Amino acid sequence: MALSTEDTQRFLSEPRNVILGTLRQDGSPQLNPMWFYWDGAVFYISTTRTRFKYRHILRDPRVTLCIDEAETLKTLLVQGRARIQEDDIWDITQRIVEKYVQPQHVAARMARFRAEPRVLIVVTPDRWVSWDRSEGANLKTG
Repeated sequence: MALSTEDTQRFLSEPRNVILGTLRQDGSPQLNPMWFYWDGAVFYISTTRTRFKYRHILRDPRVTLCIDEAETLKTLLVQGRARIQEDDIWDITQRIVEKYVQPQHVAARMARFRAEPRVLIVVTPDRWVSWDRSEGANLKTG
């Protein structure tokens, strides 16, 4: 069963990792767990210019995102295009940090981030697939 629009928005507002899939130069995938902020239209992911994912996206903007919750058996897969935003990044970067970090640690984390060559990866979804198997689902254990 697909996630409803309301469930999708709630799911994306919770502090969970997104697995960002980019394409290496040889075409093989690279996967990275990342923090993200969803504004209702695009995903924002903070990274630095020194990471491979930055170079991958500059070369080929096709990406896949996977947001998964093992406990509730909810999953969202997104295929889309990414662009790098180099200016005006700090408001969104702070929203990302506030989503994941205890309030008393936000300022320190932001100070560290501001000392790095940060950029935002902005992902515009082209296609979504989601499912929710939480009701009546049985997990295999052992």
